[in-house]
Amino acid sequence: MRDDVALQAIVDSAETYSPNPLQGEPPLRIINLPSWYGRPVPERRWMVRDWMPWGYVTALYGDGGAGKSLLAQQLMTACVIGQNWLGLETTACSAIGLFCEDDEGELLRRQDCINRAVGVDFRDLRRLHIIPRVGDDNVLMTFNRDGRGELTALWHTFVDEARRRGARLAVIDTAADTFGGDEIRRSEVRQFIASCLGRLAREIDGAVLLLAHPSLSGIASGSGSGGSTAWSNSVRSRLYLERPAAEEGENPDNDARILTTKKANYAATGAEIRLRWQDGMFVPVGMPTGGFVEAIDQVNRDRTAEEAFLACLDAAHAAGRYASATANSPCYAPKMFLAMDARRGFNKRQLQRAMEGLFSTGRIRVEPVKTGHRNTVQAIAKVAKQ
Repeated sequence: MRDDVALQAIVDSAETYSPNPLQGEPPLRIINLPSWYGRPVPERRWMVRDWMPWGYVTALYGDGGAGKSLLAQQLMTACVIGQNWLGLETTACSAIGLFCEDDEGELLRRQDCINRAVGVDFRDLRRLHIIPRVGDDNVLMTFNRDGRGELTALWHTFVDEARRRGARLAVIDTAADTFGGDEIRRSEVRQFIASCLGRLAREIDGAVLLLAHPSLSGIASGSGSGGSTAWSNSVRSRLYLERPAAEEGENPDNDARILTTKKANYAATGAEIRLRWQDGMFVPVGMPTGGFVEAIDQVNRDRTAEEAFLACLDAAHAAGRYASATANSPCYAPKMFLAMDARRGFNKRQLQRAMEGLFSTGRIRVEPVKTGHRNTVQAIAKVAKQ
């Protein structure tokens, strides 16, 4: 209620100015700044705090098969039942989604997995409205010869349905299905984001999540972007869902994902959540909640990794080999230990963290060691307990 009062105060305090009303020019709304003296400025509203702002379009990029649609359906469910999404605070509201790549059966199977994971059933989802549109004409905005965007009948139908059902979150899956222009023409892209999807957000007084595919260069660079730079520049927030690169000496983890904020106009960029596909949905892995139990778990994982590192160091010494702490050395310990069973499944990054922890606590050190060729090298050695 307080937000509504503050927004109405903005309307009431604004001055209008029309330079030439006789020619039909639209009036300009100018904020009456002196009228705000001593009054509280309205707080920013979020659909997902710090990740998805209210009143704007957020883009979620991800390669085909990465799981964008599943993640969006999880977000819709979280908002409808008033729960967090991947550990992030959401606003409880009705949600509607236009899904252009999946049929009814797939959407139902996906929702059933989500329901079982969060402890609800289909009867609890009266405010969740999913529209399967695979194989249909799903363009929301077309463009004439002058490059001017025109909203389609489907856009008006979708907006009417969203408002009728009181939806505040709208998911559009995907940009490729709903954008009727040239993806590298900046003017057309900006119209689609601002005058089509941005207008949709304003019409429902909520937020829009647009799902999109990155370009090959966007995947290669790790930026997750695609098409014209106008796509990224026009949205207020851009998220990227990707598969993490395999650690050296490791096979790819097909169930692992990383969700990152690549752009955030109203919050910090670079935040990431590590995810794992489990029982038909994504669950966050090792999120820093600050809880006592989780802190103890992290300590235990670090201790186990350190013991694995020391076991590998013993195995190397027993085989007459030395381990180096220098990253560009062919005997760099975290890399060399990947071939040993004693590492207990820890990857290179985890072994690096273990090595740093052992150095910091004085359990290992670097000292001169003679090799079989009577050369002296700087190698890692265990410190004897006193």
